[in-house]
Amino acid sequence: MKKRDKITMILLTAALLGCGGCSSKAQSASLMDFQAKVEWKTPMPAAGDKPKILFVGNSHTYYNNLSEMFVNITKASGHKSSVRELSSGYYTLKQYADTDDQGGALLDKTLSEQSWDFVILQEHIANSLSEDDMFPSSRILDEKIKKSGGQTAFLMVWTPKKGMNHRKPEQIQSKIASNNITIAQELDSLVIPAGISFMRCKEQYPDIELWDQDGQHPSPEGSYLAACTAYAVIFQESPENCSYIGDLDQDLALKLQMVAADTVLN
Repeated sequence: MKKRDKITMILLTAALLGCGGCSSKAQSASLMDFQAKVEWKTPMPAAGDKPKILFVGNSHTYYNNLSEMFVNITKASGHKSSVRELSSGYYTLKQYADTDDQGGALLDKTLSEQSWDFVILQEHIANSLSEDDMFPSSRILDEKIKKSGGQTAFLMVWTPKKGMNHRKPEQIQSKIASNNITIAQELDSLVIPAGISFMRCKEQYPDIELWDQDGQHPSPEGSYLAACTAYAVIFQESPENCSYIGDLDQDLALKLQMVAADTVLN
């Protein structure tokens, strides 16, 4: 188990075209208008002076130190936070919900022994496409998180650059978004729409490379965009003009900050 410590209700309206009352099978074929305005659920209660935040995920979270980027954005924007990360390659929420699994046992202990204001759950891409894989484990973890007094936030993962299973990126991202939105609505939880930020950025700034060379994991730009999106959701503030930009060019970082702000707050 690789572990590293690093110290949004959704209104679908026009976002999912033709999805009202449709079946799960039909939803998988529906394409999202990624530029449409979506009213995301806001934290309730709002983030305090120094929220305790736990990131839970796999390599999509630990690539480029996403949680550390979040901490640095938060600090540079005038806030304090206490952030920890539990992540391991290929891990799914099903494994994290299983106390017989090493990672699941560790998460269960972390949730039972400490209080968290926010627990950010990042599902595996493949499981994000399946209600049967994602939803039951999400319910188990959400119950534990709320029992400990925290708020659940689903970090919506991004499609592989070229799509998968003979489906285009827009189709994959639409299904991932639909499933994240659906389970968040059911559980009255938050969504960090990083995947939608990716698609918006891809359309608005096609020259920005958001994926690593493998076409799966995020590039530093992609991780920074996801971190900015998380910041906008948790603190309900725009990350625009944040002084922390990592190793990115200032103009490029500003574009990513603006995309995140527009996705979440406008």
